[in-house]
Amino acid sequence: MINNGKAKIEKTFNELNIIIPSKKNWFVLLFGTVWIGGLFIGLVSVLAFSFFSEIGGFGVDAFMIIWFMGWVVGVLVITPILLWGYFGQERFTTNRNEILFEKTVFGIGQKNRLNISEVKNFRTELGNAYWLGGNNWAFWGLGAGEIKFDYGLKTYSFGLGVDDAEANYIVGLLKEQFK
Repeated sequence: MINNGKAKIEKTFNELNIIIPSKKNWFVLLFGTVWIGGLFIGLVSVLAFSFFSEIGGFGVDAFMIIWFMGWVVGVLVITPILLWGYFGQERFTTNRNEILFEKTVFGIGQKNRLNISEVKNFRTELGNAYWLGGNNWAFWGLGAGEIKFDYGLKTYSFGLGVDDAEANYIVGLLKEQFK
């Protein structure tokens, strides 16, 4: 097992298993966690005030309905981002016949089984020249990864959380595996 970068790489005679954890931005993860906690406390407070308060009687006004809809949208947006940030991973596993290519959180997400004979042209797309360099969308689980390959007439990518040097190393391993 090789583990001096972000990726966990296990290589045996017939198999290659690469697991890349999601790219972490701890400030955004902690801020998002506190923010969603604040939304929860706000929801409990508003529900308690709206339904159990004797001031103004029982009922919910238009402001509370709009606020609640905004709360729901906020939770639906931030929850997948936090889950990907804390627990997301990409997995690239080869054996003699197929490649299992996944981008998941707790095993839920995009999963592809590819016929090994159709996979070719492993390469890196280093730097992904966005604004200040690097893939700025990687933290969100979006964008193209550093490592690309072709499958028939389709191009796949992975390696959102790896640096250029590690991407080059992984591509070297993949080229060696698929000689």
